Amino acid sequence: MKLVYKNENRALVYSVKNILHFNNIESEVKNEYGHSIAGGLGLANSLMELWLVDDGQYDKARAIIAEQVDATTTLSAWTCSRCGEDNGGNFQLCWNCQHPAPDPKPQA
Repeated sequence: MKLVYKNENRALVYSVKNILHFNNIESEVKNEYGHSIAGGLGLANSLMELWLVDDGQYDKARAIIAEQVDATTTLSAWTCSRCGEDNGGNFQLCWNCQHPAPDPKPQA
């Protein structure tokens, strides 16, 4: 087995596990309850880990994770094209009229 991903966010680790599963890559979650001992071991030693059942699928799994999980998008503050209200970059819909934000630009 080979470690392919780790994170403190349980939902994110299981999302990655599901993404890999839908791509016919089986994995197992380890250290699921490590957060309960993070104070004694430190955060870096208590992260949830995702391990591949088949080491030979490591490169494929990392490519999928890089494309679907690690690729982040950013959106700076934007002005709604429908009502003209200003919105922070963290808003996907206008706070005033619920009009969708413009498409974000991928980070380089």
